[in-house]
Amino acid sequence: MKRAFIGAVRAIGHAALSPIERSLAGDEAMAAPPIFIVGPPRSGTSLVYEAMITRYRFAYMSNLAHRFFLTPVAATWLGRRAITGWRGDFVNHYGHIEGWGAPNEGGWIWRRWLADGDWRDESGRSTIDVVAMRRVIAGLSRAIGAPFLNKNVMHSNRMRLIDAIWPGALFIEVRRDPRENARSIIRAERREGGPEPDADHWWSVRPSIAPRYLGGSDIDRAAAQVLGVRADIARDAATLPAGNLFALDYARFCDRPEFVLGEVADWLSGHGIAVHLRGTVPERFGPESRPLDDQDEAALTRALESIGRIIDGN
Repeated sequence: MKRAFIGAVRAIGHAALSPIERSLAGDEAMAAPPIFIVGPPRSGTSLVYEAMITRYRFAYMSNLAHRFFLTPVAATWLGRRAITGWRGDFVNHYGHIEGWGAPNEGGWIWRRWLADGDWRDESGRSTIDVVAMRRVIAGLSRAIGAPFLNKNVMHSNRMRLIDAIWPGALFIEVRRDPRENARSIIRAERREGGPEPDADHWWSVRPSIAPRYLGGSDIDRAAAQVLGVRADIARDAATLPAGNLFALDYARFCDRPEFVLGEVADWLSGHGIAVHLRGTVPERFGPESRPLDDQDEAALTRALESIGRIIDGN
């Protein structure tokens, strides 16, 4: 009953906001290329996303825009005070950050054009309403008056497609120690937190090597997910213009977040994107990576080694 009521309210809101959306999202031109944060799930992408938006002024997909996914530009424009006034407290639940103005992956918005699934290259562009997509992202940037930034791990296996849609798009890859990253995925799955697994039991983004691990254990899948997504990113990054990907080491970021964010800002400046200070971030974040039990740790070691050999042999 509650879900039906919320759906009805959202439908009314979409209908009311549609004229504003058409007016605000009518131009696909952008003053600066969009910026995307990528990486395997549980690699630290959400923390980096929140820190960047807290530290600097960016346009982004907020929880408000996500909820009104058919009219995100209108929702952003009307809620711009809540969005520009939002500051992070660095507490998230499997990537979800509380507050109407808080950053969101924008999954419902992206699924209007890009279905979740396996790795995709630029050939997928022919099946997408590219103009509509560009207008929405450009409209979000104009509504806030800042460069557009988004984190969505599903973009990790469609970077070439994104670059074909927005030539010159920039990417920030979050790199976490593979063992720590895999442990975090395994724990999240076992707690039944975050996204629902798909029909093949994959939790979040599927790497291009996913078919080899159908029916495998959660440890095999987690190892394949971490190493496979990183391999997909490396494959796509090799086709991007030189310098259009910034590799961000997660442990280094947690130890010196303000310094590393300053490096990111300098990198963006080198691409003609000026970022303006907005707030402060903690002096340090404490990444936790408690070992699994001995049996699982041994299985994880075997999985990382065997999958690493397979990927290196491709």
